[in-house]
Amino acid sequence: MILVDDEDEVRGRISSKISEESGFTVVGAAGNGYDALELIEKHSPHVVLTDIKMPFIDGIELATIIKRDHPATRVAFITGYDEFDYAREAVELHVSSYLTKPVTQNDISRFLDRLKAELDDEFKKQYNLEILRKRYEESLPLIIDNYFTSFLITSTEPSPGDIENLKHYGVYLDDGSYLLALIQLERSADLEDVMEYEKRKLSVRSVIKTILERNHHSFYSFHFNDGLVFIIKEEGPLFRKKIDTVFYEMVQMNRKFLSARIDIGVSTLHTRFGQLKEAYLEAEKALGYSQFLNTGRIVYIDQLEEEKPRMISLGEPEIKAVEYALKFGTSASLEDLLGQMKDRAIRERPDVTSFKLYVINLAGIVVNFAETLEGDPQELLGGDILEKMTSFRNPEQLFDWVLGVLLRLKEAQLDRKMTNSQRLLDRAVSYIDQNYTNPDISMDGVCEYLGISISYLSLLFKKHKDTTFVKYLTGVRMEKARELLTLTDHRIIEIAEKCGYRDVYYFSHSFKKFMGVSPKRYREEIHP
Repeated sequence: MILVDDEDEVRGRISSKISEESGFTVVGAAGNGYDALELIEKHSPHVVLTDIKMPFIDGIELATIIKRDHPATRVAFITGYDEFDYAREAVELHVSSYLTKPVTQNDISRFLDRLKAELDDEFKKQYNLEILRKRYEESLPLIIDNYFTSFLITSTEPSPGDIENLKHYGVYLDDGSYLLALIQLERSADLEDVMEYEKRKLSVRSVIKTILERNHHSFYSFHFNDGLVFIIKEEGPLFRKKIDTVFYEMVQMNRKFLSARIDIGVSTLHTRFGQLKEAYLEAEKALGYSQFLNTGRIVYIDQLEEEKPRMISLGEPEIKAVEYALKFGTSASLEDLLGQMKDRAIRERPDVTSFKLYVINLAGIVVNFAETLEGDPQELLGGDILEKMTSFRNPEQLFDWVLGVLLRLKEAQLDRKMTNSQRLLDRAVSYIDQNYTNPDISMDGVCEYLGISISYLSLLFKKHKDTTFVKYLTGVRMEKARELLTLTDHRIIEIAEKCGYRDVYYFSHSFKKFMGVSPKRYREEIHP
């Protein structure tokens, strides 16, 4: 609760009478309407308890602003006896109740008990999914949903018989103008589960219906694909202005009560049932334009199409630059490059109607790079990348996510290079272990067997074993020679041949260089 009264003594007296047991907490107090609005912006209170007469902005004007900009916040008045009739005239502002001065402890207790009961009931209705589901099932027969859905799926116009059947259910679309609003619930981390997402959509639909009913709008609603469709009948000369306020209230109330963020695409006005498909496509197109636009969460197709759409895409040089940074650059250079691209997208955002092509370009870069790595690209990317990228509402979110994915893929690329190089070296070592007895074994032969260059094989031995190919081969042969000298009585010329040496003198020279003594002396020391 926020208290608003120009008298410090009154604010302090009322605040002191509001205990924790009442169910309310005073999060702020203001002496005038301007300060109150700042506190409301900061705290988003459930209730504002305000005096009627105040400097700058009186209580009636403050309540009007709250109803317009913060429709989920309740307002209660503090009044004197001479102001009570004036306060009652503000009933259209949905004022919760009145507290008359002087305020006693009993007055404030009764007032808070009544207000808490009203709020508890409101929260219960909003959050109890079983009640919402029952309300939905009782309010609109499923057959109406099926009718509307079938009209949108098929290309044929509804037959006179279909229209007549719908009239029996109270559905009339040929008796005046209507617009179609397509509403989509933004997925978040807590809505990954399909059932939770569908339950939340059910709750959103119920909240929206409540708002439309409270504002006396005639409408029909149904689920279609992944969205909610509301067909709203035009009523009165100020319909467009009034419905815009209602749409804003839908966005605010769903965020307030359900922590649900919704986007609304709105069609132009239509006059026949046969134009339902056209109206839906308009609203769907408007909803698609909401990506990266400055239009907020409510998008009217007729307002967008007054201007020629301008799309933005990645140029070939930018695509090549990102691909080069991925393959050969450092993580820092990749981060700097994407930062520059993000800055450009943010600068151009106000003049751009669609970022779809831009997102597709970025998705292509990410997928193409993922496909160069071992493993399933979908698994590496964590699912449908295009669906994920089109869910972001601004370039900052998009580029931050893309950078994180590319850095993760770049790290996987480095791990893969390390794994591949180790695998190649293991094959080279295995080849040497199996063919060291062949006097003709050479680095050329091993490279031809592996399908790599001599310089690359040299690099592998140097990097992973800190030696050269020749030294490694000699080491393998000398270890085998030691084994044969120790465990057999073969002649030295035979051991030389078994170790891949044609010339026994060269073998003896190599052995002495490796062990410090000749083969003959080594055997004598082992077997004195």
